[in-house]
This record gives sequence, structure tokens and C-alpha cells, in this order.
Amino acid sequence: MKSMHEHIASELAILNSNPYFNVISKDKEQLTAQDIAAELKDAEHAGAERYIIREQGNDIGILEFLMHNPNDSCTWIGLLVIHGAYHGRGYGNAALALFDTIMRERGVTSHRLGVLASNAAAHAFWQRNGCIPVKPAVLPDGKDIMIYERTVD
Repeated sequence: MKSMHEHIASELAILNSNPYFNVISKDKEQLTAQDIAAELKDAEHAGAERYIIREQGNDIGILEFLMHNPNDSCTWIGLLVIHGAYHGRGYGNAALALFDTIMRERGVTSHRLGVLASNAAAHAFWQRNGCIPVKPAVLPDGKDIMIYERTVD
């Protein structure tokens, strides 16, 4: 389901169930409704698509992607996060499989994403799912990332 301002509470619950990710990405354990509203505005301004991942009526994750990044003309995943209560149950893999289906339908054969350097669990997840490191980079806020590229299965 497409994420909109009406879904801020759902996004807040998902993101705040992952305090470690919040600390390394936003420098605080708990985000606010204002933080989510700003993210939604930024996503909309960039032309990104942002979705709530639902399973049996429960909001369990967020997927955001940009079909065409003007900096490199590639498709990018900007965010894939699963609610902490659902970690380890295959929902990340299922979300990625759905993303692959969408990309195949749109004619996309590969995409990129950035993983915060300190997020060991995310590096492991993306590498298990066929991502190849392309190059290190630094985000505008000064955080180090590794850019990965992945061929759509």
C-alpha cells in the first residue's frame, strides 16, 4: 500500500521498533511524527515511491525506491526496513522478491542501494541477496556508506 501522511503512525511504529537503525541513520533511538513527515516530503520531492508492507492486516515494513536517480541514472532502493517483531521470518526476502517482480515489470535489470558502513546486519542481508559492492561513498550528513549493485532475479 502506498505510504502517505495518513500512515505516519504505522511508519513510526515500524521504524521505532529498530532503535539501532535509528541511531546509526538518524543519531537518535526514537523518531518523531515530524521526522517521518519530513522523510515523506523528501521522498515525494525526489520522486521516490514509498510503500507500507502489509501481511495479514499488519503493517510490517517500509519499502522506498527511486526509479531514476539523476546522479547516476540508476534505480535505487532508498529504504527497506522490517518491523523488529518480524525480523528473522523471511519478510525482508519476500519484500525483495516483490520488488524484483515490480522491477521486471518495469524493465529494470539492476538497481543500487547504499548501506551504512556500521550496519553489519544489513551488509550481510544484501550480500546474501546477491548485492555486489561497487564503491564507498559519504552521505550528505557525513555518514559513510557502501554502494551495492544487484541484478534483478
